[in-house]
Amino acid sequence: MVWAKVGDLKDSKSIRGFIVPTNTKGFSAKDQKGKLSLRASDTSELVLQDVKLPRTAILPKSGGLKSPLMCLTQARYGISWGAIGAAMACFEEAASYAKQRVMFDKPSAVSSCSSCGWRKC
Repeated sequence: MVWAKVGDLKDSKSIRGFIVPTNTKGFSAKDQKGKLSLRASDTSELVLQDVKLPRTAILPKSGGLKSPLMCLTQARYGISWGAIGAAMACFEEAASYAKQRVMFDKPSAVSSCSSCGWRKC
């Protein structure tokens, strides 16, 4: 799916959504190498060089900024859920390690968590 301006550039309704099959003449994708974060997600540069699409490729009811912004909102939810999941996994791993590690003849979880008044560990 690609969002692009068509027609009069001053008209916000000129933003339309398109389905662009990857085998379309003029379409290519370049892998992004050396990402600093979110390396598990695929990211590519999409190149559309003189691509011609039939009218059937236009997404219905996709005129204006509302549709692409709704897509961004949904993507943000997914990113935040992934970050929460990663944080929970980090906490669980750290708590498990703290229960196994012995410090002053006690598991470090007992020393560390009880000193700050947090009993979750």
